[in-house]
Amino acid sequence: MSYQALARKYRPQSFGDIVGQETTVRTLRNAIETGRIHHAYLFSGVRGVGKTTVARILAKALNCVKGPAAEPCNECTICREITEGIDMDVREIDAATYTGVDNVRELRDVTQFQPARDRYRIFIIDEAHMLSTASWNALLKLIEEPPPHVAFMFATTEMQKVPQTILSRVQKNMLRKITLDELMGRIRKIAEMEEIEIDRGAVEIIARRGEGSVRDALSLLDQVIAFSGRSITAADVATVLGLSDTSFFSRLVDLIASGDHGGILEALQEASESGRDFKMLYRDLLGFVRNLLLVAGGAPESMLAASPEDLAAIRGSAEKFSYSELLRVANLLLRDDETVNKAEHQRLAVEIALLKAATFPRLRSVEEALAGGGSAVAVSRGRAAAKPPAAPRRETARPRDLDTAPFLDAVTKSRPLIGGYLTSAKSHRRDGDRLIFVFDDAFSAESVSEAKQALEQIATEVFGAPVKIEVATAESNAPRPEAKQSPLRDDPVVQAFRKHLGGEVVETRRTK
Repeated sequence: MSYQALARKYRPQSFGDIVGQETTVRTLRNAIETGRIHHAYLFSGVRGVGKTTVARILAKALNCVKGPAAEPCNECTICREITEGIDMDVREIDAATYTGVDNVRELRDVTQFQPARDRYRIFIIDEAHMLSTASWNALLKLIEEPPPHVAFMFATTEMQKVPQTILSRVQKNMLRKITLDELMGRIRKIAEMEEIEIDRGAVEIIARRGEGSVRDALSLLDQVIAFSGRSITAADVATVLGLSDTSFFSRLVDLIASGDHGGILEALQEASESGRDFKMLYRDLLGFVRNLLLVAGGAPESMLAASPEDLAAIRGSAEKFSYSELLRVANLLLRDDETVNKAEHQRLAVEIALLKAATFPRLRSVEEALAGGGSAVAVSRGRAAAKPPAAPRRETARPRDLDTAPFLDAVTKSRPLIGGYLTSAKSHRRDGDRLIFVFDDAFSAESVSEAKQALEQIATEVFGAPVKIEVATAESNAPRPEAKQSPLRDDPVVQAFRKHLGGEVVETRRTK
């Protein structure tokens, strides 16, 4: 098989070829030039950012005939054999299949011998976090005091799983995610070398889908080339990767804003007929909702993961919500993210998540009626039948309680989502060692109640003394004798609706 995947064909072979890891590259180059070569390195980072690649290049730089050198020559026999993975003195080990203590003991025996030809005997251990505790313990003394001709290089995506006793004995290098611009530049460069015509929109989609991983992005590019040939457009990429465009998400969000359940199901049916992956669709929808939050929060456009052409649609969708409503919708969708990812029937999971999010306009109608002095009697098919609203109340500016200002600022910095709920409270005050927040809706009160322990800790740090957080709703102060007598309040289904949708039992009727 003569064809070679792009991720392998264009794998960097020198430090100068590495994209986006300037700090690590500079550290390693300076260490070689000054002779400060460590005996054990650990490279950590997400998949596809170059951990094993950096380890191989470092091995070549240390063993190169012209080295140790800041750049390997890639021409001598040693460099070529390390590149091909057949060098006798540079051994790559997959930790997932090398977890036994006997394997580590064998490795320890091998380190006692001088290299067969190279300057150093190097062991590159990939996915190092997969090693068992017993294996790490067997390696501990060897990593701390290896023979002078031995060097270890570990690569891992989960550095938190590596024992602290090992981390204290290695030189740690954290490889960051590749930025969007760097990834787009790499894709364009490879496309030029492959004589592929690709438009900017296609490059951007592939780079975004790569999520900071060069390998993932190049694998996607390989797939798109196989479909499109030597001319690639954004439409080709969307077709191959099963993507939904911004207009589709804008339509979905508009349907959620209007509470149009039928429209949501129809849109998802269209997505299914076009072969969309519902797991990826839901992930992209969350990204779109994040953009709405950024726009509503006044964030700079550079923070938005969107092209300039999509900004108008994003702003239009954001204008259909208040900021607190966007927080509510985002919170509802985020709660179901794990369910969608693990669900066997992903389409059903997505339908339930979106339909649940689309119930908030109905709750908003009830809240508005209650706030206006009326009482909601019934809500059917998106229309609320209510008593005529009372005369509009004159809104008076409520001065912010200065005692609570430092606390609210501290919460907003450390817990922005909860901070948004607190600042939208109907009233808040400090009463001795208590902070009391009153909300118009049960959803916000429930969200804040779930974070009471963290909030009390923040309050204690701000005020220098233990403080209790108390949460109430405006309706809870009104007498409801019938609600107390109603067994519906204790019904588990009703309790679930109250928790997730912020509802409240107002009136019960017996049907014939």
